[in-house]
Amino acid sequence: MKGNAWFKGMRPLLGREYAQARLFVFAVPIVHFLTLGMTRMNQWFWSDLDTNLQNRLEDHAFSHGDLYRYVYDSGSHEVVGRFWLLLAAFVLALVQIGVERRNGSQELLFSMPYSRNRIYFSKWLLGALLFTGSLLANTLVDAIVLAASPASDYFRADYFAVQFGYSLLVVLAGYSCALLVGSFTGSVASQTVLTWVLVALPIVFVELLDYSLRAHGIYLERHGELYDSYTHVLWGDRIQDWLNFFGYASAEYLAISWAKALALLALLIASLALGLLAYSRNPTENNGKLMVFKRGETVLRYGFVLCASMVAGLLGTELLRLSGGEQVGYDIGFVIGCVLSALGIRKLLRLRFKY
Repeated sequence: MKGNAWFKGMRPLLGREYAQARLFVFAVPIVHFLTLGMTRMNQWFWSDLDTNLQNRLEDHAFSHGDLYRYVYDSGSHEVVGRFWLLLAAFVLALVQIGVERRNGSQELLFSMPYSRNRIYFSKWLLGALLFTGSLLANTLVDAIVLAASPASDYFRADYFAVQFGYSLLVVLAGYSCALLVGSFTGSVASQTVLTWVLVALPIVFVELLDYSLRAHGIYLERHGELYDSYTHVLWGDRIQDWLNFFGYASAEYLAISWAKALALLALLIASLALGLLAYSRNPTENNGKLMVFKRGETVLRYGFVLCASMVAGLLGTELLRLSGGEQVGYDIGFVIGCVLSALGIRKLLRLRFKY
């Protein structure tokens, strides 16, 4: 009974979220259809098909990989659809949290007789329902198109089930992360910038650290062998596999695995839980700042100074490379970058942004 009452109490909040983002409810499935179902229609019905297509499909000795490469385009249509939904999820998260902070409606929302956890969950639930519905409807359309196409003999229901489940995990994980960033940033601008910074940070930081170590003659060691110029490739491969979110989003069908699905599920659960915790403690008096929490400011300050200093160090290395002073150039650039970035981020953290 308590559970039913809790969900009934969600209806006014869901109605409010729908009214705020109703444009997305109609636009997202339509544009998603243009990137998935219509593209498949063009492939099999509206383009100039080979007159011997059916014979070619029947005569070709399909291997497991060939089947998906020729008939399903390796899942490239689904990849494009995922990126569109991720972009829509990012913009929706901005509207739901960043815009509310900017126009002052968050304070009014917090004064209503609803817990902040319920408010935050209603936002997430609206997006989850929207993206689940769009994926389900367009996956069914895509399946029907292929089932009625000249390649219908190669229709595989499990292909569409896997693509639906994996795409849903990618989009909901990305959406949950975008809402999480919004829960600890104080403006639309900071939410926008930090969302993309956090997506790129694992790749960029490890590359910067790798180059910084090599500027001081420190290389990775693997199986007792030292790697010189190929060190950053080894680091990059590992990051691509585990920490690059765009790598998960762009995975074609044969690259989808249980390990990736479980990693996305863990990211989804963790970001949703952290988002609920952060939103429930939001200090509205800090709206307009880069960060709404003091601890967040501390993390941002040290992270910004470290990354900016390593970039400055690399510039110093390039300037003194011809004279053979790479390490000295890195150290000089690092110190200068540290001082300038510390002053810059200190000033930015004191500002209040209108947007």
